[in-house]
Amino acid sequence: MYRAFCAGSIIAETRVLTSAHCFLTNRKHLRHDLRYIRIAAGILHTMASQPSVDDVQQWRSVKHLYSQRFYRFPAYNLGVVLIDKPWVFNNFVNKIPISSTFGDYDGVCTATAVKATKSWSRIRYLHTEEVEMIKREDCERILCRSCRLFMCTVNDLRSDHAFSETEGGGLVCYATGDPNEEDEDQGILVAVSSIINIGLPNLHMRVGLFHQWVTDMGSKVYVNQLMIVICVTICLIKIFLM
Repeated sequence: MYRAFCAGSIIAETRVLTSAHCFLTNRKHLRHDLRYIRIAAGILHTMASQPSVDDVQQWRSVKHLYSQRFYRFPAYNLGVVLIDKPWVFNNFVNKIPISSTFGDYDGVCTATAVKATKSWSRIRYLHTEEVEMIKREDCERILCRSCRLFMCTVNDLRSDHAFSETEGGGLVCYATGDPNEEDEDQGILVAVSSIINIGLPNLHMRVGLFHQWVTDMGSKVYVNQLMIVICVTICLIKIFLM
């Protein structure tokens, strides 16, 4: 049995974009042994067993983890995970474009969340949640810090979110005008969730500001620069039952 501890987004056939903080301390020491971690796509609940075949669910092992040079949580918190075997894209597992520009968006975007169907349940389910964007200057005034690296959102349904399990998930906006956004109905990944606050704006690490770094982490060896939202990938660590 495996338990989800972080979220992520598929950005290519062999890459997943997530939060470096899911895997690393500020001194870049691994939080978990990568041998025991699995990356699962097309899964909708936070506790699961690995299936024997690739169809609705696809599970992969971690081959390598890249973090940004100046990573110090929450700053420079993007992480690129290379997996051991390419995803097989289908109706359940797919990819979506990533932002290539520095921009601020207003209105409503979509974020990754986990929700329990019953308050006492240990198993929660992955879904998407509409979140309201906050202007950068307003966010900086509330948090008393620079938000140049971040996008900020309001979290009005705090009880519906499992804070640690949504870290690393993608923030997707629509009709952004970004040249990489080919379909306004599909949207584009603009940020990765870094800090989920209670009573304060949530911080999401910008992707467009580091577009070249994100694509270069894989393009030297691997190809493509795309990812997903509907089938948001969850990183899982095995639970050893007594």
